Amino acid sequence: KNPTTSDNKKQVGNGIGSFTAELTDLKIATTYYVRAYAINSVGTSYGEEISFTTGSAKPTVTTVSPSEVTSTSAVSGGNVTSDGGSAVIARGVVWSKDHNPTVSLSTKTMNGTGTGNYVSSISGLEPGVTYYVRAYATNANGTSYGDEVSFTTQAVKPTVSTTEADEITQTSAKVGGNVTATGGAEVT
Repeated sequence: KNPTTSDNKKQVGNGIGSFTAELTDLKIATTYYVRAYAINSVGTSYGEEISFTTGSAKPTVTTVSPSEVTSTSAVSGGNVTSDGGSAVIARGVVWSKDHNPTVSLSTKTMNGTGTGNYVSSISGLEPGVTYYVRAYATNANGTSYGDEVSFTTQAVKPTVSTTEADEITQTSAKVGGNVTATGGAEVT
């Protein structure tokens, strides 16, 4: 409060009349106090003090590359590096078989609030499928996403059943099977 010319200042001209100054490189969600000033040979005069608070923004978040990938699960997570000047009220990862998954999908984790690192366990995946995952963080200004990364779940053995034999004779029979799942890899 009560800033003077010995604090941060910006000179915008001389003489009498109206003037404006653009203040840049301000911190988000921060209150600033400002007074206009004029200097002549006798001294410095100050206008009345005003204050303003800069706005907040969406959070900043990065995505952790998936690890511990199995046929049905993986581990990922994120790092909320800035809350954007407003509290992070939700964070996690979201995934899909399609690019650019969003929090509107049900395939997401919820890993608390605030800034910092978090770990997300992804489950319910299909074998041998490529998934796209992004970390997310939400504050009052909206949701931000980290970079999209992809991973492919491990394939498993195919699922097959044997059908009952029919057309049985003394020297022949018809038998067969039914492949019900590929296991995520081409059945050869």
